[in-house]
Amino acid sequence: MTRIATIIVTYNGSRWIKKCLEHLFQSTVSSDIILLDNNSTDDTLEIIRPFLEKIEFIQLSSNLGFGGANNIGIQKALDLGYSHIFLLNQDAYVQQDCIAKLLSTALENPQYGILSPVQLDSSGLDFDPVFKGQVAKHYSPDPGMAIKELSNESPAKVIEVKFVGAAAWFLSAEMIRKTGLFHPAFFHYGEDNNFAARAQYFGYKIGIQIATAMIHDRNARDKTRFLPIKLRSFPLHQLLDIRKPMAIAWFVGYYQLKRTWRKLQKTHGDQYKKEFLETRAWFFDKLDEAKEIRKEMKKGYR
Repeated sequence: MTRIATIIVTYNGSRWIKKCLEHLFQSTVSSDIILLDNNSTDDTLEIIRPFLEKIEFIQLSSNLGFGGANNIGIQKALDLGYSHIFLLNQDAYVQQDCIAKLLSTALENPQYGILSPVQLDSSGLDFDPVFKGQVAKHYSPDPGMAIKELSNESPAKVIEVKFVGAAAWFLSAEMIRKTGLFHPAFFHYGEDNNFAARAQYFGYKIGIQIATAMIHDRNARDKTRFLPIKLRSFPLHQLLDIRKPMAIAWFVGYYQLKRTWRKLQKTHGDQYKKEFLETRAWFFDKLDEAKEIRKEMKKGYR
């Protein structure tokens, strides 16, 4: 039986969450919404109060990060027997046919364990810059042509990509049961890269459905400000990428760490030296732990 659970994690999301939920309720194919709040300190809870009869709400006592909170929602959806899980950011607004087209695509293409709609920027007239960079090698049409594609009634052929961010991930429960949940080594950023790599390791593809979209209502990413996040997350992702042999994963990850650290030093001096040393420890002091994590990831979900 086909059943869809949409999981939203909120954290100080008062600016977006009402609009996010309203767009979901307008979907041509409905889903059951599980909303988890990461202990927000703004008025997010007051804003979602009128929606509580329509959704399942879980208040967390602390901020578990993107992966940790989503894991609670995903596990609950799996326990309840949902066939598909739609992970949606709090700052994302789906097109009315988004869930319908993603579901149709998933059912017709079960080899795609992860599907994403086109991710537009806040104007709705151009690609989200991060999404554009992630899929450019496989999908880079003129934005105007891409927008026209969104008016097609039927889903388009899936375009396979190496990776797309988890702002709007449509997942099969079957894939999750093989791949596992988000790994706790990642708090915020890098967890979707690691998850996608593991899905591919287990034989699943990642794709985008170009006949539907969501708006990702966020500011353009400042690359300089993003460097500290990249330093903490992405070298570790490379080290724990089970698609690569351990020696290659170590080399690629450590090279990325050193390169990112050099860039940070040019702009911030030694301000982030602590973070550098903590991440560097994975490549030397915590290398045995990294090897054990890789072994566990290859076993899949248990």
